[in-house]
Amino acid sequence: MIKAVIVDDEPPSLQKLEKQLDESGIAEVTGAFSRPAEALDFLCENEADAVFLDVEMPDIDGIELASRILDVRKNIAVVFVTAYNQYAVEAFRVNALDYLLKPVSTSRLMETLGRIVAPKRVPAVCGGLSVRCFGRFRVLAGKEEIKFRTEKAEMLLAFLIDCGGNYVSRNKIIDSLWEDFDGDRAVTHFNTTLHNVKKALLQYGVQISIQYDKGNYRLETGGLDCDYLKFLDFEKKTISVSKETIKRYEETVYLYESEYLSGWEPDWVVGRRLMLEEELIKLLLEMAHYYRNEDNYGEEIRWLKHGLLREPLHRELNYRLIEALLLTHEMMLASKYYDRYQTNLEKIFKTKPDAEFQKLLKRR
Repeated sequence: MIKAVIVDDEPPSLQKLEKQLDESGIAEVTGAFSRPAEALDFLCENEADAVFLDVEMPDIDGIELASRILDVRKNIAVVFVTAYNQYAVEAFRVNALDYLLKPVSTSRLMETLGRIVAPKRVPAVCGGLSVRCFGRFRVLAGKEEIKFRTEKAEMLLAFLIDCGGNYVSRNKIIDSLWEDFDGDRAVTHFNTTLHNVKKALLQYGVQISIQYDKGNYRLETGGLDCDYLKFLDFEKKTISVSKETIKRYEETVYLYESEYLSGWEPDWVVGRRLMLEEELIKLLLEMAHYYRNEDNYGEEIRWLKHGLLREPLHRELNYRLIEALLLTHEMMLASKYYDRYQTNLEKIFKTKPDAEFQKLLKRR
């Protein structure tokens, strides 16, 4: 017997569907609610196999409610009930099991109930969830890459990860990801996309918590294997470079395989990308300074060159590299890097190396 919950702010529709479900011989209505918040509270405490949601409700629309319900009941079947055919497309966009048009016919309801009781493929238990933010955004369940319905779904998950486990308002998320949409349309796109994210993860046997609190959302990042979060965590700890920590510095730098969220150009990505590149250069310069003090010029030069792959015109990286090459008597290489730096400065910025920089080659 299917345990079903109904949510509809119109009492006649609520009572009719409850009667139809009870008479089906397949379903038992364990909760019927006209207020979405009451239904959510009920489902936090009680198991259910299916929830039938009216789409148009004044406080919380059915699409947003479905997303919140899935936070507490991961495997519940969601069925949208609506008087408007336009929501049929929306129902499939959020990957609901089915949708029903009012007035609900008995034959159509039985078809839906049949889909609920049909055997389902249980998602395979995967290895841990890993996320790659440096380079192209990728989410992996074990060795299998998770496919999302839309790029916006990927971007929403990336945005929540970018927030580092902190709460962020729905308005800020919408302004960052749906700046071209206004009002209810933007909210609908957000709710639909959030639902898509959760469903995609569940289909791969992955359960992560996207928490809601008074209009704010956060992704629970504990246990999440993410290159960006590891990089950020190391940077926040401000660990001094030493013989004991140098390997951790190197491991952190290696996380930065390519630019942050490569291929995406919204303002929030570009801003974070610039900040991360600055932090990367800071770590590389600290490593180079450590190796200089250890008289290990080979490692100093290697890491300075690594930085120049990301920032070819960075003044300090070029200066320190040329200085290290001079200290190792690599005059030709030092001149080569100096000429390259000078040429690119003049070509791109119409300027020359500063006076201190110009004195470098005169030292030998």
